[in-house]
Amino acid sequence: MNMIHHYFGSKEGLLNAIVEQFSTRIFAIPMRLFEKTPRSKEDFVSRLELLVETTLEAYIEQRALLMVVIREQPDAEGIVEYSQAFVDFLERCKRKGFVREELDSEMISGAILDRILNQVQFAPWLNRVHGVDVLNDVEYRQRWCKSNLDLFLYGLATG
Repeated sequence: MNMIHHYFGSKEGLLNAIVEQFSTRIFAIPMRLFEKTPRSKEDFVSRLELLVETTLEAYIEQRALLMVVIREQPDAEGIVEYSQAFVDFLERCKRKGFVREELDSEMISGAILDRILNQVQFAPWLNRVHGVDVLNDVEYRQRWCKSNLDLFLYGLATG
């Protein structure tokens, strides 16, 4: 306890330092993807693919820490900044014509991030019930990313 107080001031200070490190590790690549507006629809699709893949991989890599952050500080500054940057990115993409104007950017970004989080959060259950090893099966993760990106980019209905 003395060392925690010496370096972090309190247990809450330690938790804040852990959450800050988590945010830096998890969101570094996606935040760079959000910085610039895509130049083309292909660029937009590529960035979204990279965003989903890197976020899923980072969540898996930092799963234990992710569970602590979700439980203890779901409104941590890094998470809020990441979510807002995603919304801003989608809004800029709307203005360029890469995202349908009538879509709610907050709802879309939330749905994408929820899908990624749920895959990692419920990985043990998915393994037990469906025999899917989200955490270790690279082929499954690639298939999951491809299917979810297809759903978000092109929808469910034909035509």
